[in-house]
Amino acid sequence: MKLYKFLKKNNKQILKFFLSGVIASSLNFISFVSLYLIFKNILFASISGYFVGIIVSFIFAKSWVFKKGSRKPLLKSFSLFCLIYFFGGIEMTLVIVSINLLIENYKIAWLFGAFIGSINNYLGSKYLLFKK
Repeated sequence: MKLYKFLKKNNKQILKFFLSGVIASSLNFISFVSLYLIFKNILFASISGYFVGIIVSFIFAKSWVFKKGSRKPLLKSFSLFCLIYFFGGIEMTLVIVSINLLIENYKIAWLFGAFIGSINNYLGSKYLLFKK
């Protein structure tokens, strides 16, 4: 019942979070592929693409998803945002590895991991960074 009330109360914000995540992930991927084709260095392309995705996610979170924004200075807000997403990435990785060990299907494991990481990122952003 509490989950239903939470989803009902925050449904527009959750949809905005999802849409901004799709956009950020798309730009991450486009940057990754482009930089890999130019420099032929997968590590550089991966890190750079991820950084592009983080910046786009932060901009959307601050200006559209959580309209009130953080009252913290920009550098402090961005640092906390990166920390939240870092922990989300760790959770995602642990879930992917664990699920893949159980069912031996990396695509389904990735979906579960992405879901758990996204929940971390949404709740961390909502309650730690952009709290009202």
